[in-house]
Amino acid sequence: MSQPPSFRHRTFRRRCPALALVTAVGAGTLSACAGIAAPAPVADPVKVTLGAAGGTRTVQAGDKLKVTAEGGVLTEVTVTDPRGRRLPGGFGGEGTFWTSSAEIAPATKYSVVARTKSDRGGVGAARESLTTARPARLNTLVLDPGTQDAVVAVDRLLTLTFDHPVTDRTAVERRLRVTTDDRTTGSWHWTKDLNGKDQVTWRPAQRWKPGTEVRLRAELDGVDSGGGRYFSGDYDLNFTISRSCTDSDLGRVCGKVHVGDSAGIAPSSVRGKDDHTTGIGDWHDRRSPWRRNSAPASSS
Repeated sequence: MSQPPSFRHRTFRRRCPALALVTAVGAGTLSACAGIAAPAPVADPVKVTLGAAGGTRTVQAGDKLKVTAEGGVLTEVTVTDPRGRRLPGGFGGEGTFWTSSAEIAPATKYSVVARTKSDRGGVGAARESLTTARPARLNTLVLDPGTQDAVVAVDRLLTLTFDHPVTDRTAVERRLRVTTDDRTTGSWHWTKDLNGKDQVTWRPAQRWKPGTEVRLRAELDGVDSGGGRYFSGDYDLNFTISRSCTDSDLGRVCGKVHVGDSAGIAPSSVRGKDDHTTGIGDWHDRRSPWRRNSAPASSS
């Protein structure tokens, strides 16, 4: 039985304010010439603060994260999300702060490890986490083909239709990736559907080859589609292009499409011997109304 395209959904968490941390510093022992142990030097701890790059202490989705050291410098900063993906960034102020080069996503828990060196030479590490708030507004989409592992006609195109306007098309498009087993090349084209909704279609440079296996990987989790309307998950879709045309009593049947499950098969088009479409003509299965399930959010 055909399954809906996979969608990975996360549990939302509440906003976390900026955090101040104090790193642990090791202390050594010095021996005096008389053999009596001298007091260990006291190394001032390094205070590490997390905040938004814009200067606010409350970190929100869409901000760039800033890690600041007081009383020393940062020697290494690692910020990862629950999937282990690292947030890129770089140092500034001669090592007194680190700023991410990418914006942080909504409803995401980030783990922060900051290694430091104090003004007196002591080394330490601060470990903490922060969780961004869930977005107030969401964007969702409908995939076509609308079922996982479908077999579709050779003239079928991959289309994503969005429930709300996409004003930052570049941010969305850079997270969409189409791969095929025969390395078919193509490109994205933005249009609007009959209802005026934004949609983007991937068109192969050449007509699909029969039997081509296609995979869409849409890593849209945490992406702002514009105006603070975020996606809250990724989308995966696999489908296969039908095995070209076969001869029948009606003429030539070009492609077959699975509808619902493997038992539901219908011809995509029937062409007579004069190569004109006859009978039911070009046929497309009804697009599935599949949508991802999300926590309630404002649609305004």
